[in-house]
Amino acid sequence: MDTVTTSEFFLAGQVSLDYGTSEQALVRNLSGCVTAGAMLWTVSDEGRTIERLTREVDGYRLSDRFALDQFIQGIPGSSDDELDLESLDLDVSSIWLCGAHCKVRRKPEANEILNSEIRARKSRRLLARLTIDQSTGRPVAAQSIPFEGDGSLRAVLETDPFFSPFRELPTKENGIDVEGLAVVDGRVFVGLRGPVIGGFAVVAELAIDNAFKIRSARPYFLNLQGLGVRELTRDGARILITAGPVGEAQGPFALYRWSPEPGSAPRKVYSWGTAIEKPEGLCWCEVGGERGLLVFYDNPGDTRLQNGVYSADLLKRLQV
Repeated sequence: MDTVTTSEFFLAGQVSLDYGTSEQALVRNLSGCVTAGAMLWTVSDEGRTIERLTREVDGYRLSDRFALDQFIQGIPGSSDDELDLESLDLDVSSIWLCGAHCKVRRKPEANEILNSEIRARKSRRLLARLTIDQSTGRPVAAQSIPFEGDGSLRAVLETDPFFSPFRELPTKENGIDVEGLAVVDGRVFVGLRGPVIGGFAVVAELAIDNAFKIRSARPYFLNLQGLGVRELTRDGARILITAGPVGEAQGPFALYRWSPEPGSAPRKVYSWGTAIEKPEGLCWCEVGGERGLLVFYDNPGDTRLQNGVYSADLLKRLQV
């Protein structure tokens, strides 16, 4: 039972992210973020790049972008296929990136209600670690899990008896869909938007060896009031979980804190309720000497995006 009656966070204002006027398409599809000192790294779920922004007085400005094909070999499909990157995290010297790994139903034509074709979109199956040169702040190398076949994250999940009944379903229809990534003290977790199984959301802990191969995936089943995982964010030794609908519903959306141990129950700490803008990316940042949670939204409204500048929300923790 959810016993929380008060929020632990409040909306404190907005933070400006200046990408420049030439980046309108990218900024409308921001999906993942992580900070490292004065740098903010972001990805778009419809691109194949990672962007680096540098902190200024009251926000961040785009300072560089890097094509992931330069570091990650063997991405399936054509160079035009999106990677559908959904989440980022950081360890000591590397940035971790994760794609949705989902199947999709082809969009219907103008005279169709629903299309029966379901596509695999293997370019979306990226799970990689990008090593960053600490002196230059630039990527220098990458390791990645196979995109398909034995050893791929998709194959590991599909062979699990809890996930296998959902392997043919597309995203947003309770199919396998990875939306969150968190690396906590060397432990790697992925959060699934779907499937929601028996009303429980799933976070899987991946055992990845020194050769960067997945040895096992341990599922944790969490009571998020029937919602799926839309993002994972480290909070010390714990994980913040952005929860939302599996499908296209406008909500509710809520933030939970969870200790990644057996038997630990997630605790609701903030609620967006039902909103036109859906919380998409979440990370800690420090702006103006104060620390808070930076929030990106799916399909941002025109008031949030002006001349290449994205106004992200900033949540701060209540002082108790």
